[in-house]
Amino acid sequence: MSPSRPKLCDKKLKSAEIKLLKILHKIDNMKLSNSYISRLMLPECKKPFISETFNQNITFYYLGIAVLIIIFTYWWIYPSFASERCTLEIPSTALTLFRPPEDCSMCDSVSQVARLGNLTPEEFERRFAYSPTPVIVTDATRHWKAIKEFNFNFFADFYRNGKMGNKINECFFFAYKSGLRSLGEVLSMDAARANLSGAPWYVGWSTCYDEETRRLRQYYDRPYFLPRTAESDTIDWIFMGGPGQGAHMHVDSVRRVSWQAQVRGRKRWQLAPPPECLYTCRALTLTVHPGEILVVDTNRWYHMTHVLPGDLSITIGAEYD
Repeated sequence: MSPSRPKLCDKKLKSAEIKLLKILHKIDNMKLSNSYISRLMLPECKKPFISETFNQNITFYYLGIAVLIIIFTYWWIYPSFASERCTLEIPSTALTLFRPPEDCSMCDSVSQVARLGNLTPEEFERRFAYSPTPVIVTDATRHWKAIKEFNFNFFADFYRNGKMGNKINECFFFAYKSGLRSLGEVLSMDAARANLSGAPWYVGWSTCYDEETRRLRQYYDRPYFLPRTAESDTIDWIFMGGPGQGAHMHVDSVRRVSWQAQVRGRKRWQLAPPPECLYTCRALTLTVHPGEILVVDTNRWYHMTHVLPGDLSITIGAEYD
């Protein structure tokens, strides 16, 4: 075999890898849904050796198969690939391609989201804690200081003047469509935009410092209905923004089930079953009001949020095991 053959194969493989990553990143940046991509048509090809079936709708799963082939081929040719972190980083949109299919019994009997109060930890554990069935608990934030004190100015002062302590987790920031690049930019925006009179915005971030989490949790308690043996994560999530904004349809890749407390404003949630269950399960639409907590497995339910007209929306969330 010619010694130039491996180099030629390597060059072609790398070129294909770069082209595919460009496609995936464009899909991720444009926030195209899987359902939209599945309706795209391949251009007609006049080459006789290509089957006519390639002119039919192509699903996003085929693109995922191509990614897997490239990854494993590269891995096989270069074993050191496995030990190099972030050599090939997959965009977040493509990650959903590699999740295992769901058993549709998770949602086939769910037709609405119950609103309940005065739940004991035992009843919550038996009915909802580790079940894919979502529920809204209406009375879990009655004594939270956050209900009265959390607003834009609270967080601006909290992060500008408070001590954050030691970093204990990775820090996450979600800009969505706001155009803001960091939490610092959010909290230093002009007064008109902060008061929802300027350009619309909606963002999310995670706590990642020990003092930050400890100080914030002085304003809200562990929800009373959680199982007594359940342990909360050290990360809390905050989502904040104005009417008309929210998160696009997606599914999470977090480790556990989560609770989402609506501290201010009203937020409409749309829950959709995974694609393999679309003909078995129903999509759900619900509104979470101030003081209510939604418990939902966002790793299994696809979800989209929309802040309703009125006040600034602030949501605090956390995972539990």
